[in-house]
Amino acid sequence: MSPYKKVFFYAVMIVFVVAITELVASAALYYRYRNRVPELAGRDLSLSSLVVVRKAMNALFPALGLERQPVAKLSRQPETFFTGDPEQGYRANPGPYVFRYARQTDKGPEHLDTYVTINSDGSRATGPTSGAGSNAALYVFGDSCIFGDGVSDEQTFSFLLQAAFPSMPMHLYALGGYSWVNALISVERMADRIRPEDIVILGYADFYKERQVAAPSRLRAIEEWTREKFPGVKLDPKDRVARARLAGEGKLVLDTVPMYCQYNQAYCDGPEPSGAYQDAVARALLQAIAKRLTGKIYLLHFFGEGPDPVLQDLPPNVELVSATSRESIPRDDVMGFDNHPGPYWHYAIYRKLRQVLERDLKMRGNDKR
Repeated sequence: MSPYKKVFFYAVMIVFVVAITELVASAALYYRYRNRVPELAGRDLSLSSLVVVRKAMNALFPALGLERQPVAKLSRQPETFFTGDPEQGYRANPGPYVFRYARQTDKGPEHLDTYVTINSDGSRATGPTSGAGSNAALYVFGDSCIFGDGVSDEQTFSFLLQAAFPSMPMHLYALGGYSWVNALISVERMADRIRPEDIVILGYADFYKERQVAAPSRLRAIEEWTREKFPGVKLDPKDRVARARLAGEGKLVLDTVPMYCQYNQAYCDGPEPSGAYQDAVARALLQAIAKRLTGKIYLLHFFGEGPDPVLQDLPPNVELVSATSRESIPRDDVMGFDNHPGPYWHYAIYRKLRQVLERDLKMRGNDKR
């Protein structure tokens, strides 16, 4: 073989080896971070092979400092925000809190503080109310988006609605990771408080479905998210999440399961509930909520673009309020610190719901603000 052919041959082999290495490294990174691909998108990433080598070298020789030390991307002060709950799995403790979102940049650390107030009954503060002139109160249930993770009290759509309807008391019962399971539990607990003339806003996104059945993929994602946001945290085996399941003859049963896979590995290694089963559980939950609440329920669909069987054949007292991107609802984030919707989203949701409530109160002849 001529020298030129040898050079060409070895060059091709080197390119081949590098390409194979990159593909394997890419597959490894995807498997490692598969639950956070949307969050990672948009970052400046090195070649996958270099990332893998760097992480491996840093793990073997941390003194080399090949990677910056991980920092908590979210902290809550005081740290007693969450506490256990036998039915909900967890809930928020009353009090004022600072949610700090942090990141490391080439110029050094940056952070953003938001301010959260939890009332004595577990609801989030929505501002002052006159308490007179309206025969109805408003109750809002949902997850972290509805709660307003990433924005301060005054920026949530519930706070803006309270300002627009000062005579109608607003009650925001939502929390990160919650779903219709938690909404049903809350509704049952407030059985003697929510009246037929009151109005309920029930948040909904298609990702509620896997939460409601505590799908193994959901629990794996929770553990991955916790380790990413709170590096070095010791996971607590007492932490649990609420789950709904269908027992014999379609009976709806609520219970809790361990939040983290390392304390429930057999469950996390089990099969994923089918899409049809998740839809059936969601419909059963909605039926149970609608049956328990005889008044008006506005189902705020804020995420999920395709056809959804859960939104078909709604109970008579449930009206769909579509507020996805198809309705030109902006989806901003928390200034790049966090991928929860930011103040522009909350303002757009407020505008949408304000129109709904104005129409509702006008029909009732109770448009007193």
